[in-house]
Amino acid sequence: MNFIDTYFTGKERPALFYYGWMVVLVSFVCHMFIFGIPTVMLPLLYGPMSDQFGWSRSDVTILASTKFLSGAIAAFFVGQFIQRFGTKLTTLITSIIVGLTMISFIFITELWHLVVIGAFLGLGSISLVITVKVIVSRWFHGRIGLALGFALLGTSAAGATLTFVMEPLLIKYGWRITVAILSAGIWFFALPLFLFIARESPDDIGVKTEGIKNITNDKNLPAEFLNFAKAVKGKTFIAIGIGVFLIGFVDQGMLQHTVEYIDKDVGLGRDTARWAFSLIMTISILGKVCFGWLFDKIAVKGVMICYLSIGLGVIFAFPVGGIETLIAFCVARGISHGGTVVDVPYLCRQAFGPAILPRTVGTMTMILSAGFAAGPYVTGMMYDHSGNYDSAFYLLIALSLAATVSLFFVRTTYRDWLQKQGEY
Repeated sequence: MNFIDTYFTGKERPALFYYGWMVVLVSFVCHMFIFGIPTVMLPLLYGPMSDQFGWSRSDVTILASTKFLSGAIAAFFVGQFIQRFGTKLTTLITSIIVGLTMISFIFITELWHLVVIGAFLGLGSISLVITVKVIVSRWFHGRIGLALGFALLGTSAAGATLTFVMEPLLIKYGWRITVAILSAGIWFFALPLFLFIARESPDDIGVKTEGIKNITNDKNLPAEFLNFAKAVKGKTFIAIGIGVFLIGFVDQGMLQHTVEYIDKDVGLGRDTARWAFSLIMTISILGKVCFGWLFDKIAVKGVMICYLSIGLGVIFAFPVGGIETLIAFCVARGISHGGTVVDVPYLCRQAFGPAILPRTVGTMTMILSAGFAAGPYVTGMMYDHSGNYDSAFYLLIALSLAATVSLFFVRTTYRDWLQKQGEY
C-alpha cells in the first residue's frame, strides 16, 4: 500500500478528503499541457507563419481544422479503447503522440506539413480530453459540473499564461523551436503526475461516487443505462449531437481568428491582440467554474444559457475599435468560452449514466471536434471571399441560437432516475 492509498483513500485511517479531487488536480495538469497548450498556441502561430510563407487565413487555420477533424475521427474509437484498457494507458499513448508532434514543428516548410502535423496533434490531444472527461465523470455526480469545470481549466490556464511565455520564445528562437520547447511540460510534469496519482474509478479504492448514497456498481443499473446502441438511436442523443456540433463550430470559429481579427482587421496591433487573447482565456477560468456550478444547479437550462452567451460573445466583436470596446468583448467572450467542453461530459452523464460513459463521451466529443474543425476553416474561407468577418460572425450568432434550441429536446434520464431512487 503506497502513500496515496494510505493517506488519501481512507483504507487505514480516515481519508483527508475525497480522493476525486486529486483526480481533478492531475486531470487539470494533463489537460493544460497535452490539450490546452497545443490548442491555444495555434492562433499565436498564424501570424508568423503567414508572414514567413505568405499563406492566407484559410491556409494557416487548416492546421486547427485538421487537428479537430482527426480528433473527431479518433474520438469515435477512443471511448471504446478507454472502456477496455483504461485511462492510464490512454494517457501514456496520447502524451507521447502530442509531445513528439510538437517537436516535429521544427520540420514544417510546406503547407501540406500543416495537415500532417494537425492530424497527429488532434489524434493525441482530443483523445486526452476524452480521457479527462471520462475519469472525472466516474468520480463525481452531485458536483460533476464543478469538478469538470476545474479539471477542464487547462485550456483557460494555458491561454492565460502562454502568451507571456511564448512571445519571448518566439522572438528569441522562432516559432518552430518554440513549439518544441513547450512540449517539455508533457514529458517532465503532466504524464508522470497522472501515472502516479490517478485512479480509474472510486471502485478501485473502495469508496462511493461523490453525490451518490448507495449505488456503487455501474453494472447493477437498469438495462436502459447499459445499452449504448439504444442510446444512440434516441432523440436525446441526436439533440445533444446537433447542439455540441453547432456550438463547437461557433466557439473555435471565433477563437482561432481572434488574434488576427484584433491585430489586423481592427488594427490594434499584435501586442494588444496578444494581451486581449490572454485576457479572454483568463476570464474563461471564471466562466468554466461558474458554468460548472450553474450546470449542477439548473441542469440543461444552464447549458442553454451557456450556448446563448457564446452567441452574445460574438456580437460584442462588432463594435471593437478601441480599448474600452475590446475589454467588453474580452469579458463577454471569456465568460462564454468557459462553458464549452464542460457541456459534453455533463450532458452525457446526466442523460445516459456512467456505465457507457466512455462511449457516449467519446462519440459526442467526436461530434464536437467535427464542429471545432469546420468552424475555423469556414470562417477563414468567408473572410477570404469577402475581405472581412461580418458575414462569418452573423453565421456564428445564428448557429449559437440553433444550438440552444436543440437542447429543448434533451432529457436527463439518468439524473431523473437517481432522484426517483432517492440517491441524491
